[in-house]
Amino acid sequence: MLATTLVLVAALLHAAWNTLIKFSAERLLVIACMDSVAMLFVALMFAFGAVDWPPAELWPWIFASAALELLYRYLLIQAYRVGDLGLVYPLMRGLSPLVVLALTLFFAGEVLTTQQIIGILLIPLGMLCLLWQGGGGERLPWSMLPVVALIGLCIGGYTYIDGQALRRWSHPLDYLVWVTLLSAWPYPVLALVAKRAAFTLFWREQWRLGLSVGFCVLLSYALVLWAMQLGSIAEAAALREISVILVVLFGMRYLKEPFGRPRLLACGLVLIGLLVMKL
Repeated sequence: MLATTLVLVAALLHAAWNTLIKFSAERLLVIACMDSVAMLFVALMFAFGAVDWPPAELWPWIFASAALELLYRYLLIQAYRVGDLGLVYPLMRGLSPLVVLALTLFFAGEVLTTQQIIGILLIPLGMLCLLWQGGGGERLPWSMLPVVALIGLCIGGYTYIDGQALRRWSHPLDYLVWVTLLSAWPYPVLALVAKRAAFTLFWREQWRLGLSVGFCVLLSYALVLWAMQLGSIAEAAALREISVILVVLFGMRYLKEPFGRPRLLACGLVLIGLLVMKL
């Protein structure tokens, strides 16, 4: 029950920060601000001596997770430039449970019930509905579908990596610090080098947005790591996709995006899948 609660709270936070990024026209600067907050958190953790050094065997996992998260950030900026939040987000998130399911079944030896597998499979099935008539709004350009698919692979990849790393080193907060240290510095540095004046102005005028996104990202990631340590990695990855429903609703409410029948059907299948897993 605790793991489920943690994942659901993380899903709400994840939906919130993606909505904030899509809402802003300066997505690179928002992500740079987000990562600046993350680096401040890392600095504070080290300053108070609250971080343990990971064992040598864990470093490949940490580097791999950080690399996938960096690629994920870059691709996310590209995808949100051309597609609705309520279309891009569900498509990219819908693939990740399949990736995690496949990796955990074939490489991690995790045992899932037939009911859990059916519930997980219903989620990407719902996402396929969004390819029908653009999910009720404008279609996503076909050229962007590989980008969205690659985002889903990145999400599924680092989720699996994080889960396996925590099986080997049960220190989720310390793991979070080390992955963040490697993945959170490039975008602030890029913003300072390429857009110093705009980055400074953005912090001065929209610091609340930067702090909000940074807080949501850190807490969401921490809660998911904690949940994966407590239970099934594949189930945690699937449960997190409740954020798909929230994002579609946020997009409709705050970004004035359409809510057609395909998006309604997609949300319904996601919800059914989650209920099937937990009944």
